Amino acid sequence: MTPARPYEGLTVVEAVGGPPGNALRLSAAMAGRIFADLGAKVIQVEDHAPLDTGKEASAGAEALQRFLSARKSIVDCSPNDGFLPGILRKADVAIVDRRVHGSVAAKDLPKKVALLSLFGGRNADADITATEFTVAALGGFLNMVGDADREPLKLVGHQEAYALGLATFCGLSASLAREPSSNHTATIRASLLDTVVWLNWKAVPLEPDAPIPPGRAGASAEWRIVRCADGWIALVYQEPDWPHLCTMVRDERIRQGKFATRQGRLENAVELADVIEQAFLSRTRRQLHEEALSFRLPLGPVWAPEEVLDDPHNAARALFEELPYPLQAPSPIFAPRLPVLWNGSAFSNTIGDMPVATAVGIS
Repeated sequence: MTPARPYEGLTVVEAVGGPPGNALRLSAAMAGRIFADLGAKVIQVEDHAPLDTGKEASAGAEALQRFLSARKSIVDCSPNDGFLPGILRKADVAIVDRRVHGSVAAKDLPKKVALLSLFGGRNADADITATEFTVAALGGFLNMVGDADREPLKLVGHQEAYALGLATFCGLSASLAREPSSNHTATIRASLLDTVVWLNWKAVPLEPDAPIPPGRAGASAEWRIVRCADGWIALVYQEPDWPHLCTMVRDERIRQGKFATRQGRLENAVELADVIEQAFLSRTRRQLHEEALSFRLPLGPVWAPEEVLDDPHNAARALFEELPYPLQAPSPIFAPRLPVLWNGSAFSNTIGDMPVATAVGIS
């Protein structure tokens, strides 16, 4: 017998305005997607077509929409529409932005509400135009990696928005777990900037006179991406790992006195990375990865998306599942399964579940 999902019977409404790709819409959609995978009935309110339908619509945008809308009912309804309060009154949980929250009477909102904003605090209601890129810059993400002489590097995809979505889900689920069946009212306030700052906590000095953490050190960085026989591998290690790394490199130059201490390695970071890279050029990413595992070293090979899909470990863990897709599609679209365990159990997510367009007059 298939076990019940933990949120079966719960109704969640996502009602966040803005154009497709808007950071808060993506965040709300990710939170709703997790609730849907855990059994909730999720209604995704769209104030216009979720995707451009012309020739310029990309496969990536379509895959994004399919990933975020799986298991949901989609309702075409403007935040200013008179139908929206009726939809929200039927919900147990609502995920909204300030415009929707301000346009709906408190009596029409469910007891559990997540109110999303870009900046939070005193700027939560400010009408400031910003993107994930802007907020990532304010939170220090663009100063993490790269060369100071080059343009800053943006994190790929929508990692910032998805992190806010996960934080939103966690806040709501904590409130539901506290008093799931009572009339206790809770408003979870979550902002993109707060989430980015928390993720990048190492870049926030904890004392007024603390030194500013270094950023974008380029070739002189302690942790580097170095070449190997068939690509690149991330050189990551801690002080206790140093003897194991020396053994794995198999080049006596790494045992020179100037590399014996962490301070010496920092002062000679460019030369050290070159020694390691020359040693790694004779080995493939797969070979280096296996050796690193044997030494318990956290070195990370840089894989292409198709290599991640075919990775034996990911396959054994059933990390990726095929999204429902039209039969005439040239190739399937895969997405990672739900990134949340419930009491140690993982739930299959997208197989056989298409987004369902629903009339405004829902039951």
